[in-house]
Amino acid sequence: MSDFIWFIFIGALFALLSCLFIVLGCLIWIKQKMNLIISHHCDKVSEENKQAYCRIFGIGMLVIGLGFGLSGISAGLLQSAFALIPMSIGLVSGIVLLIIAVAKYNR
Repeated sequence: MSDFIWFIFIGALFALLSCLFIVLGCLIWIKQKMNLIISHHCDKVSEENKQAYCRIFGIGMLVIGLGFGLSGISAGLLQSAFALIPMSIGLVSGIVLLIIAVAKYNR
């Protein structure tokens, strides 16, 4: 019984993290709120590249959020360590997108 409660707790925690990352990703991508990004990551982004930078950065945040969300659902349903696979894939691919955005536009 304690394993069931533990996986439900992990699933709820991942769902909350998912909501946070999805909201931040949408705000950065759609509303172009660069003030949500650490300032040294967008110091040298020009005005003409702002939209592209926010798009890639926001999509990266959304991918991280979707990975956490899928992992939270999987943790509640599967109740096994395999539930961490979507989070790992989403986290790695989202961080790669964030690094690409910073490396490409913050020069």
